[in-house]
Amino acid sequence: MDFQLIHLALAISIIGLLILAFAEEHLEPPLSWIKQINTNSLGRNVHVKGNISGFHEFKGGSFTLSLKDSSGEIDIYVPYNVALSLNNVSDAGEIEVIGSVEVYKGRLEIVVENIDGLRVIK
Repeated sequence: MDFQLIHLALAISIIGLLILAFAEEHLEPPLSWIKQINTNSLGRNVHVKGNISGFHEFKGGSFTLSLKDSSGEIDIYVPYNVALSLNNVSDAGEIEVIGSVEVYKGRLEIVVENIDGLRVIK
């Protein structure tokens, strides 16, 4: 009896872990204000919304933009593999960004890791 109960508990645990792994890929972090992003956010995914206040494209095709909301401003880095799929982001007004918080040259920035991480609102 105990042996069957252990097998049942193990099977349920494995199924639960598989469900969590699948769901994690499809869940977004909650929308945050830019001022809430700090060094405690390093390595975590964040979700912010704001207006583009600056844009710089690099020779390799990647780009950075400055995103501003009513609480502050932060740099957004979009690598080449993601930038390939985007059109005219520099012309967009308001955007939503989901990405991981990193430090570049002593400043916090959000790195967009896939095409779903940048959405044009207006």
